[in-house]
Parts: sequence; structure tokens; C-alpha cells
Amino acid sequence: MSAVTSKAVSQSASCKVNLSLDIAALRPDGFHDLDSVVALFAPPADEITVRVTPGAAKGVLLVCKHIPPDFPKGPENLAHRAATLFQEQFSVSGRIFVKLEKRLPLQAGLGGGSSDAATVLLALNQLTGLASPNELSDLAAALGSDVPLFLQKGRPVRMRGRGEIAEPLSSPLPSLFGVLIKPAVGVPTGPAYAALDALPARSIGESTPRLLTAIAAGAGPRKLAPLLHNDFEQAVLPTFPEIAAAHRAVTEAGALRALLCGSGSAIFGLAESRAHARELVKRLCGTFAWTKLATGLSGDEAAAP
Repeated sequence: MSAVTSKAVSQSASCKVNLSLDIAALRPDGFHDLDSVVALFAPPADEITVRVTPGAAKGVLLVCKHIPPDFPKGPENLAHRAATLFQEQFSVSGRIFVKLEKRLPLQAGLGGGSSDAATVLLALNQLTGLASPNELSDLAAALGSDVPLFLQKGRPVRMRGRGEIAEPLSSPLPSLFGVLIKPAVGVPTGPAYAALDALPARSIGESTPRLLTAIAAGAGPRKLAPLLHNDFEQAVLPTFPEIAAAHRAVTEAGALRALLCGSGSAIFGLAESRAHARELVKRLCGTFAWTKLATGLSGDEAAAP
């Protein structure tokens, strides 16, 4: 049983943008093999505070702010599940309090729930020091396919397998800035995969190796822009007119490239600079209620656990 103090740890839970997303055919186990270059951005980000209060009683209390009425606040919430799993795995004594300030939208393809879970794991490990990197990765993979990539503390990664394999890139990304918008409609991940699998003759991208080659050569945003790719676009954009319209709006606003985030519905617009990104935000904020400046992380910004 671990001994802990009642100190609190606060961390930002970043969002993800799949700069490339190649999705292979459906596997026998119901998953798909993915190959993706993933960049993490903050802001925008959720904010999480974790405190462990010593005592005989165990349990997890999750307090949420800025959430929609149907947002899960109990054991079904990934942040709650992460805290519970960590406590059970390492016999953490006392009550775990998690405060989640929700800034990232739901069903946007930004990985907000997975990021929250990973951030809770990192915060608890910062407080207790109980988990090795491998143990932390195992816990993250048990919580969800893309939870492990958020353990990288801001470093861009190559994500493979069903999403559970996250390897830091060997070459740094350039400083990335952009705009993120979310139309009113959301896209659950399951139906997005079903729509992709139902296409009579869908293409399977090979964008990730090309993008990695360009990154290794030191390409900047303008040269990277035409290499950005998401296999989900061929299924999601024709199915959801609102998302297709948002994609066009980002292009027409002057982004170097408009890109669906994950399975959607958020759209990322790549900018040439921070100033360009701010201009994109100004042009789009009157059309979309959720319009945010996106600042790419390199891994140097996040505090170590």
C-alpha cells in the first residue's frame, strides 16, 4: 500500500491532430491497423487537477466543469476509470479527487477523453511515483486505443497497430500553428469506421511514410501541407454535409490545408505561422461557435511526471 500526501497536481490535457491517418482493412478482431503521424496541440486543452487525500477510505471522486448535460461524470468517464485503475493496480490508499475543466468538444476526433485519461495517469504517477513507464503504458492501453499517445507529454508520435503503439518521432516537427473548428454535428467513432468499411471501393492511404520522409528532411508547414491526409475524409465528408461545409470554409479562409481530425467532426486548418493562424481564427469565429487557435507542442513544454 502506498503512502501519499494531499498535494495536488494540475496539468493540461492536450488535443491531437492526425497529420496523416492511413486505415487498413477490418481485422478479424474487429479493429483496424492504423499508421498515423500525430501532433499534439495545447491550447486548446482540457485542464485537470488531481489530489490524493490519505485515509482508510478508498475511491474516486470526479468533479466536472463546463460540460454538457449528458456528459458522463461517473465510472463510465475515462478520467474516472483511469484513476480507479491506477488505484487498484498500485493499492493507492485514500481518496482520489479529480477536477476536470472541459474545454475540448465531444465527438470531435481530438481525443479529449483519451487525453484526460492519460493526464490523470501522469498526474497520479507524479504524486506517487509508483508506475514504471512500461506499467503506465499498459494501463493506458487497457483504457483505450489512443490513450498511450498522450503519455508522450506533447511529443509528436507515429501511431500504429489499433492505436496502442505510440513511438516518438525521430525527427522534430516544425513549429505548427493552425485553427480548429467544430461544426454543430458530432461523429461517433464506431459509425465513422462503419461508413468507411461500407465504401464499395475505398482507397487505403500511404501518406504516413511520405510525411515522415518530409519531416526528416526538415520541411516546413508549406511543404508539409499537401502531404496531410486522413482516410476518414472519403467516408465522413460525403455523409455529413455540415462537416464538408466546414472543411470548405477552412480552405476558403486561407489555410494551407484543411484536414478532418480523426473520425471528425472537427476540422484543422494548417497555418504558415502564428500570425496566419490568428487571422484564420478571426475569419472563422463568426461562423463556428467553437473556433480556436491551435498551438503545436514539441514535448519541451510539458512538465515531467
